[in-house]
Amino acid sequence: MKRVASMLVLLLLGCEGTPFDTPSIVLGPRVLGAVAEPPEVAPGAELTMAIATAMAEGATVEWSADTSPNALAASAGQQLFEARDPVPLPGGVLDGSATQAAVDELLALVADAPANTPESVVRIVYEEVGLVLTVQFVVRDAGGVVIAEGFKRVGVVPSPRTTNPPPPRFSVGDRAASARLGDPTRCAPEGAPLEARAGETIVLAPEPDEAWLETYPALDLEGRTIEGVENAYYSWFATDGAFQFAVTRAPEREVEWTAPDTPGEVTFWLVVRDGHFGTSWCTATVAVLP
Repeated sequence: MKRVASMLVLLLLGCEGTPFDTPSIVLGPRVLGAVAEPPEVAPGAELTMAIATAMAEGATVEWSADTSPNALAASAGQQLFEARDPVPLPGGVLDGSATQAAVDELLALVADAPANTPESVVRIVYEEVGLVLTVQFVVRDAGGVVIAEGFKRVGVVPSPRTTNPPPPRFSVGDRAASARLGDPTRCAPEGAPLEARAGETIVLAPEPDEAWLETYPALDLEGRTIEGVENAYYSWFATDGAFQFAVTRAPEREVEWTAPDTPGEVTFWLVVRDGHFGTSWCTATVAVLP
């Protein structure tokens, strides 16, 4: 059980696969994150996937997932069943009947397994902390050229549990922008437009209230069930200027950004991750004045 627990610590703490682009300055089409709604899916619930893209007008996304017993059992550290090819997810949607069927098929194979067998490990892990479904994606630009390939991990749990972070809200200097009043991916100014002077260094700060962070069951290195606690991670991106840090987290969530020397408009993206499976994001525009 220790080996299983060690693997699960890595799986359940990391919400995405191959690291997304790390440079904070966006110069061309990019994928900045992937979002699963809900981030942990229960049998019978519909799963909807989305991509946070930058400078990728007209991009299309191809989604697929391996929902087989073999893939789900592998997330508990067990290789037990025949491998299958991933199945397409049109529109990034796995409907409720498919999530129900995936769990039913797995449980039919492990539900009555004797104690201390690999099958019983899978059953216990599912019941105690949940398993992991890996959803793959390929993003193509308007011309069909691949921009990015990657995957997003989604929790598979017996009953509904955690949620995604709320749409972001952050300040640019003494002015604020929020995605909580309209489009959840567009941080619109709350009052005066977002501005900075050319060459000026200003502070960007996410909403300090992190009451939305949740707890979830996890396994420690001894295989015991413990309470995990989410942590907020803020990833900052822009089309110009310079960031002090690429990622911030409590207690110092804010980051300094130095505006470019040339006046114009700069597009920002803020991606919020909860350190478990949840993600939210928004984009905003800042006017750089002479």
